[in-house]
Amino acid sequence: MSLSRRTMLASALGAAAASAQSPPSSPKLGLIGLGNRPQRHLAGLAELPGVEISALCDIQADRMRAARKGQAANAAMYVDYRELLADSNVQAVTIAAPNYLHAEMAIAAMEAGKDVLMEKPIGLNYAEGQRVLEAARRTGRIVAVGMQRHYASDQRVMREFVQQGGLGTLWQVVLNEFRGDWNPKTWQWTDPESGEKTPWRFRRELAGSSLLEFSVHNYGLMQQMIGGAELQTCAATGGALHWPERTTEDVINVIAEYGNGVRVAHAYNGFSPGAAWNLTLVGDRGSLQWDRRTATVRLEGEKPFDLDLKKYETGESDEAALYRDFFESVRTREPHPLGPEFAIAATKLAWAAWVSIDHARFATSADFPA
Repeated sequence: MSLSRRTMLASALGAAAASAQSPPSSPKLGLIGLGNRPQRHLAGLAELPGVEISALCDIQADRMRAARKGQAANAAMYVDYRELLADSNVQAVTIAAPNYLHAEMAIAAMEAGKDVLMEKPIGLNYAEGQRVLEAARRTGRIVAVGMQRHYASDQRVMREFVQQGGLGTLWQVVLNEFRGDWNPKTWQWTDPESGEKTPWRFRRELAGSSLLEFSVHNYGLMQQMIGGAELQTCAATGGALHWPERTTEDVINVIAEYGNGVRVAHAYNGFSPGAAWNLTLVGDRGSLQWDRRTATVRLEGEKPFDLDLKKYETGESDEAALYRDFFESVRTREPHPLGPEFAIAATKLAWAAWVSIDHARFATSADFPA
């Protein structure tokens, strides 16, 4: 059996209660990919009662053996994700493989009759995202995209404040993201020509971009606060400046305009640990500035005040909340709030930035035909 990355994995989608009072029955889950990020999935699933992980898949057998406990104690183990999809004891799958496999695996899972919870991004490019959406519509399967920060109390509080008119009409969004380098302890891609190994997040053909791997979480929040308006134009500049041997960007600046007139500016840097991080929103009544600890509102003619970012904290992880909604969607066959339509709308800004860089022009809505 081949151990290539493309043969990879079996993923267990966790089943759990949709509400603490009356949990829905959960599907038997297969988990595809058992690296760093999937450990958060396993931990979230462990918070929920009644979950059965019936299959695991990864190219590294030691990872599967380590995960085969608790809810996954009796899980079948596969190296080839297609064998997991053929397992009749798997009803739904979690896809937590590297980004370049997301769309391929999600479409194969739906065609095999499985509901899907997939890690973000929905695809490396718009065409892949559209193929996932089309497959969901064609097969009638439930698809959820793992933009789990949607469930965080701080994001919910800010989202509600803006959506309820707290800043009046929103006109400007400015996001400054500064961080250190990627975790090097992850799957190493092997260059077929040189044999050299490198972390997969360093390569655009594997990760898509740093925006897709990191910034898309905040793009989801911004998309909701902007009001779901369509991206109209985008210009960007950036690339692998600090680490030129890589192909994913470590510096990028993005500006964009949305259909309702909101302007967005985003600066990302991947070699600046400890530098200030903030999100600022400005409307015709005032501004909101969030630094991931406090969200301060300044309205014209009023004293500044901080939003209560802990208002909706329950002690449950964002991953557990994500799975609760997924299991409820599987039970009711109602679309998941983080389904492919939302994921595509939120991710367009990341795709558009690289259309602009690659082609040295503005990206426009024409680059994203329905």
